[in-house]
Amino acid sequence: MDAAHMIPYLALGASAYTALVCGIVMLATSLLVTAAFVLSVFALRTEQHLYTLTLALLLPCTGICMALPAFVHATTTPILQGFLLSPLLLLPLSLPIRTLQRSWIATAQELGANKLARLYFFWWPLLKKPLVLTLSLATLFSIVQ
Repeated sequence: MDAAHMIPYLALGASAYTALVCGIVMLATSLLVTAAFVLSVFALRTEQHLYTLTLALLLPCTGICMALPAFVHATTTPILQGFLLSPLLLLPLSLPIRTLQRSWIATAQELGANKLARLYFFWWPLLKKPLVLTLSLATLFSIVQ
């Protein structure tokens, strides 16, 4: 299998510039949708359901995301791919969030930790590796689109 069959946009005869722009749009869309979804999960306090929802949508959405350029030739295709890629990007983030105890955040607040301290001492160590994996997956899928 050569590289042209692995990258649908190039296999369809699109220029390298078009594939690059579509990849950047897909990357930006997928990261924005993922961030918005994580923030809404925290706002709604539904952290425990994030993993189940992500796991249920992972394979269908990722498959449709990869096959979409072969069937839909529209300017909105990279944006749709970004939306469909978000369950894959949410999976690494949902694992540590699923194990999170609500009392930990309340305890940090009661001990006097402001938002910056909670971000630096609590959230960053918890989400550092999943965030790097999420960014890597988003970049990889936007290249291999």
